[in-house]
Amino acid sequence: MKGDSMDDIEKSRVRLVHWIEHNLEHVKGYNEVAQILERDGFRSASEKIRRGVSLIEAANEEFETALAGLSGTGEEASGSGSESSQDHAHEHGHGHEHNHNH
Repeated sequence: MKGDSMDDIEKSRVRLVHWIEHNLEHVKGYNEVAQILERDGFRSASEKIRRGVSLIEAANEEFETALAGLSGTGEEASGSGSESSQDHAHEHGHGHEHNHNH
């Protein structure tokens, strides 16, 4: 089902960018904790966190591919869906706060 307007598409783009950036901010913290745990001898816990990080990075790749696909007018415009997210370059340097529990 297609969105009601191009405004819905733009909102989707904004949300995808936000999710990607938000995930990257959390990844920094996860990596810090994994490093601390590794240093203090909790190798298994550290490995689990690093595995979680790889899953988040994989999700971000999917989000980036979805975002790249929104540049056309629909599924037909995005081709076969085999675009590489590796080719999608963008910055994630802005900071923002979230008031939710971690």
